[in-house]
Amino acid sequence: MKRKYKILGTTAAAVLAASAVITSCCFLPEEDEELDLSKYELVWADEFDGNSLDTDNWNEVVWAKGTVNNEVQSYAKGKTSIVDDDDATDGKVLRLTATGSGASWVSARLDTSTKFNFKYGYVEARLRMPVAYDKSTGGNVIENNGVWPAFWMMPEDAVDEDGNSLGTGGEYGVWPRSGELDIMEYSPSTSGEKTYATIHHATSKTDATDDYMSLGGKFFDDPYEWHTYGLLWTSGTVEAYYDGKSLGTVYANPGSNNWAKYPYDQNFYIILNLAMGGTLGGSINSDMKRAEYDVDYVRVYKAK
Repeated sequence: MKRKYKILGTTAAAVLAASAVITSCCFLPEEDEELDLSKYELVWADEFDGNSLDTDNWNEVVWAKGTVNNEVQSYAKGKTSIVDDDDATDGKVLRLTATGSGASWVSARLDTSTKFNFKYGYVEARLRMPVAYDKSTGGNVIENNGVWPAFWMMPEDAVDEDGNSLGTGGEYGVWPRSGELDIMEYSPSTSGEKTYATIHHATSKTDATDDYMSLGGKFFDDPYEWHTYGLLWTSGTVEAYYDGKSLGTVYANPGSNNWAKYPYDQNFYIILNLAMGGTLGGSINSDMKRAEYDVDYVRVYKAK
């Protein structure tokens, strides 16, 4: 299959030619072709092979219930752990745990703001979608409807040196003007057994309406299998990857200093979180008392 391009404000030929020049250092495969990581070098990673969360890399976010997206969980510290897993790269994984019932949940949200951020490169995580249980300890595996895990990025300029929101949203203003890069989201209640990648920015420099675009997604038979989710991000394009292969949709920078359509020219930080319910999480399985979202690693590469 051929790649799909979303191109704004110029001809397809012009943008493709421009992006070929801008991204000449990078290999951009067509759908289902693998990314050649030999052309990149690892610049940051967390393999989660210690005994606890590395707070030199991650902040544990504390938020009240309903802060965004009508989500029913609050975020608190102490909702992560490092656990043994024979299928993990180094034998251990980071686990984000949500516990509760109905409309009352406590979960984990981590970010690298003030500790690590970057502009352009390839970022990837190996993830397993949340396993749901009918008890807060032990219990049976049940349907995980209502979970909403994510792996995504936001502009570093949106926070102060302590990681607190400045309310400015980033270099170009409040959301969505300064952009958002969603590498993986999963919401079985509303989207079925599918993961998907999405980018967000403003409709125009004068209209701050969210002009979001899907970069593709993947359906799978077993949500509890490990997969990798990545994003190749350059000054000219943004493209999502699943198990190291392109999803086939490339968003191209329209050029002409059009920051409204391409605010992705600033440093972003990484976020991992397990939301419950809300706008995309949808209805929560009434029997669910616990959900566990596992992360094998997060890695960031730059073109050599």
